This record gives sequence, structure tokens and C-alpha cells, in this order.
Amino acid sequence: MTSSLDAAIIPITLTVNGRIGLTLWAPPWADEDGEEWQGFLGDGAKILLYPNVRELAEFVASGQENDLSDHPGWGYVLKLTPDQLRPTSDDAYNLDQVYEWAAGEPDPVHVSSLANVVDMVAKIADCCDDGALRRLVEDTPAYEELVDEDVSYQGKDGRKRWSELGDTIADSWERAITRVESWLSWQGDFSDSDLEAETVWDRVGAEPIQIVLPDATYLTVRAEVTRDAEGDETEVVFLGTDDIVAVFTDVDGLAQYCRTAEGHELHKLEWWSELEEVEDDDVFAPGLDASYDMRKPSTRGAELLRELADFCQLEGDTALLDESVDKNTDRDDWNDLVAEVQTCLQPQD
Repeated sequence: MTSSLDAAIIPITLTVNGRIGLTLWAPPWADEDGEEWQGFLGDGAKILLYPNVRELAEFVASGQENDLSDHPGWGYVLKLTPDQLRPTSDDAYNLDQVYEWAAGEPDPVHVSSLANVVDMVAKIADCCDDGALRRLVEDTPAYEELVDEDVSYQGKDGRKRWSELGDTIADSWERAITRVESWLSWQGDFSDSDLEAETVWDRVGAEPIQIVLPDATYLTVRAEVTRDAEGDETEVVFLGTDDIVAVFTDVDGLAQYCRTAEGHELHKLEWWSELEEVEDDDVFAPGLDASYDMRKPSTRGAELLRELADFCQLEGDTALLDESVDKNTDRDDWNDLVAEVQTCLQPQD
């Protein structure tokens, strides 16, 4: 979790039942008597959520009494511009996506995302003194293990714990969402929310991707670059040079390369240098929709194959990609093309 407010009061978003709202959260702090507190922007009964930074800023500027008015950092918040009240992607908590994360593989990204959301729900339970919600998330072994950084979901025992966590989520998460929803007060018109969190990759204009091959799985970065002043002509480029794509077997290696390497095609992107300041390696992990399985013919895989072949200036026969690619596509032709593309993938770690 990151903060532009020196960990005093943090703008966050909560996504619940299809709506995304902006509020403020104050991590634990001690008052003059040494008593520890934490809290949300609230009206004494519920947590206030806004559809955009403008409306949140207007509420803050109004001087209206709220649950954070006595916080030692509230005076600092009063001086913030609307843009400074926009949360980062690390401060977004999507309760709706928990089912999807739990259904996936227990990779570090999914586990971390799930743990962050469950931990935030526990904070809501504590701040709202909701005993039922507290018992649901804090007194449930599978959730307790999830937020314990020492627990692994790898190996035979880990896979068993991951499966048990999935069962727990299927049985209880809907009740957790219902309890959380009862503590939220949605302020304003959420039909026109602008809170889809902008990530550093949105600004850079690129995204990490995963390429699944018959004998290896690699990570790299893909981008669409504008080549003319009018913005009408774009070209797909990858992390690498004209004929080589730099690929990695783990997120840490990709993260370090993106932060430090120069001379590759993507280093020319205007906002690429922002990646040097990203400390969390998980930011470099491909999203759930950024994986391409090349082990069998598919339309999605064919699109990436063509892009890679063009970028690497391969001379192989890509005619099959001009046709409808499906399970009936000749497997030998497909595998030959995949093998040729693989010759321009250069592992860096």
C-alpha cells in the first residue's frame, strides 16, 4: 500500500457490487493519550464515498464535520488539490474481483490482491464496530492465513490451503460484501464515475504480458507506439530491439530490467522513466487478461504471433495467421511458426 500523504490520510477506492467509490482512510495513529485509532471519512454512522475527486475535494473544502476532522493530518488534507486526492492503483480495493482472483492460480499477484482486500474489509469491520463482519473475516482461519505473510500457497500443502480458501470465499464472501455495503453511503451520481484507477502502465502506454510456450513461460512488455504526428498510424513494439524480444522467467527479473536497462525500443516512450521509481515488483506482473497461450492454435495467440513476427522481422510463412485460427488449424504449421518466433525471444535471467 502506498501513500502520497506520508501515511497520514490516504485516498482509496472501494469497488462493491459494481460501483467504485472514492473515500479517505486513516491508518492507525496514536492520540495525545497514546490511544490508537484508525478511521475512514464518515458522517458518524457510515463511510462516505464519492464518484470522483472533484466531489470529494468539494466536501473536504466545505469544512463539514466528519469522522476524520480531529485527525492530526486533516489540516494537510485541506490543502490538497483535487488531483492530489486521486488514489494510486495500489490503493484500490475491489471486493467484486475476489471471486476471480481466488479462481486463478495462487501466484503472488493474486495472493497479495486478495490479502489486501480482506485486510481492508477487516479494517472496515473494526472501524464500524461490526462484530458479525469482524468474526467473518478475522475469526475465519482461511482468511487469517491469507493476511499472514508467512503463509505459502505453493507445494502440495499450499495448494490444499488455496483450495480451502476458495471454498471459504464461495461460502462467505457474499455475506461480507453485504455487511460492507451496509456501512457505505454513496454520495452523488455514480453513473458518471471517473475512478477507474490509472496505473503507471496506463501512463507509460504499455503492459506486461505473459507468453506460454510448450517448453517455457516468459514475461515481457508490449506497447502500441504512434508513428505519425496525426496519431493515425500505430505499431506494436516489445521490450527489446528490432529483432530480439527480451523475456524473463520471473517478475523480479522483468522489474529490474525495466527499471535499469536502456537502449531498448520501449525506453523511447515518454513516460518510461516513471518505472524507475516503482518499488513494488508486483506492479510488473501481467494482469489476468494479459496471458497468451501459444501451445495450441487460437485467435488470441495468432494476433500476438503476428505482432512478434513483424517486430522481429521474421521471414517465415505467416499465411495461416491470415485465416481463421481455431482448433482445426494445422498443428504442425502452428508449431513451426511458434518455434520460429521463439528464436527471437532472448531470456535475460
